[in-house]
Parts: sequence; C-alpha cells; structure tokens
Amino acid sequence: MSSLEPRDLPDIIEDFFRLLTDTVLYYPYRLIPSELFTPILQAALSALALEQREPLTATLHYLRDVIAFGGPNPPVSTGQPNPPAVQAAMQNILAAHGEELVKRVMAGMMITFPRDCFADGSGVLLELIELMPEAAVGWVAVTVRMLPEGTVTPEESKRLIDGIGAKLSGGPEALRGVRSLLQDFTNAYRRRYVAPRDGLGRLEATRFRFSG
Repeated sequence: MSSLEPRDLPDIIEDFFRLLTDTVLYYPYRLIPSELFTPILQAALSALALEQREPLTATLHYLRDVIAFGGPNPPVSTGQPNPPAVQAAMQNILAAHGEELVKRVMAGMMITFPRDCFADGSGVLLELIELMPEAAVGWVAVTVRMLPEGTVTPEESKRLIDGIGAKLSGGPEALRGVRSLLQDFTNAYRRRYVAPRDGLGRLEATRFRFSG
C-alpha cells in the first residue's frame, strides 16, 4: 500500500484485515505489543478511504475488535481478563491516532461509505467513545468543525455534541443512544450534500507508507 492507492488493492485489503481479525482473536498479546501494530493501524486508516463494501467491512470489524483491547473485556478466545499493560498500550496508541480515526470514520459515514457500512462505522465510534469518552467526544467535535463552511449549522453541531454528552452521563443503557445520534447526524449530512468535486478538503485521507 506504500506505492499504490487503496482502491487498487481491495481484495488484498479485505483478506489482510480478515486475517488480522482472527489474529486479534487468538494472538492479541503478540500482535498489540509488536512493532508492526502501529503501521497496521495506519494502514487501516488509509483503507477507510475506500468505497467498496467488502474491504471496508473487514477493516471496520478489525478496528472495532482491536479498540476493545483498551478495556478489560475484549473479544478473546481464551476468556481471560485483559492485562492492564495491554489496556494501557492500546489506550496510548488510540490517544495518538484516535483523532484521525474519528475523522476517517465520520467522513466515510457522511460522504464515501456504502450504506451497508454505516452500522459498522458507528460501531467503531461507539467502541472508542465508550473507552475514551472525553477524548473521543472532543475528536468528534473537531471533525464536525472541519466540515465545509455552511454545510452544518452551529446549532446542529451543538445538538450532536451535547446529545452525546447527555447519553454518556446516562449510564450503559443510554450509551447505546450515542450510536443512533451519530447515525442520524451523518445520515442527515449525507442526504443534503454529495462528495465535493475537488475532494474532501481537510478530511481527505493520507496515503499509507510503510517505513519498516
């Protein structure tokens, strides 16, 4: 993916992230501490610029599963508690790359993702917000502010951010409403606007380059 655009490699990307999803399930404590883990995350961010359902679904499933390793109960085959050191490592990585992840997922949901990928996209955002609520809500606010001027009113932005905050203070049951808020916001944006002819501006994806 260093010299080619993600759209030129959809089948390879799909197979890669399906394999990684299995790796996270069975060998998470080898993958997450490895030197390859951060480049893999960067490759996933690049892959989110795709518009094909299958590779996007594979990438989003991987991201959702791996984010859960920042908490105590990730999806593992052993059923054992997640070590605190792994939780801390995952949270540190997300602190460094979470803003870009939110931008990529929200841009996809608003502009480029097939509709079949909306639920998986909002699932990734919900996992991140549940794990790191204060930081993740801030990243959502940053992303909304980056939308082209005039496409979202200040009232709409405030309603989204305030709504997420209210859901977060309402406990685990109310947290599920965050997903609906995100889907409603991105759906409304998508109905009103199409992808700009000159690209996505500040929400444009950067090309992945592996330097290992």
